[in-house]
Amino acid sequence: MYSGRRVGEVEMCCVTHSAAELVDYCQWETFEASCPSSNHVIVVRSARYGRMKFGRCLREDHGSLGCAADVKAYVAGWCSGRRRCQLTIPDAALHAVHPCPKELMPYLEASYSCVTGNDSEQPPINY
Repeated sequence: MYSGRRVGEVEMCCVTHSAAELVDYCQWETFEASCPSSNHVIVVRSARYGRMKFGRCLREDHGSLGCAADVKAYVAGWCSGRRRCQLTIPDAALHAVHPCPKELMPYLEASYSCVTGNDSEQPPINY
């Protein structure tokens, strides 16, 4: 249900999710992380890219269910240490590590939390 709240939540296609929740981001959606106050920053807890399980992003089995790559380091390079970040799927760098057959569209599964800290002024790490 859309709540219109942005504090400590990820907003995805009109649905809000708590920051610690593991959420799927389908093709053409945006992983958007934010922390509630200026003295909190994002810490990426997990991130996988592929076709992990049936759900909102994957409704049919084309023989490659379960293929995934751990992309936590990449997503953390964009987001950890910041108050806000966005990563739109498909992302060129994520797609380069696409672990499934190339004709099948992967999705991002990610979670983060907010911890006390100062926002990093550094640009995202390039991979």
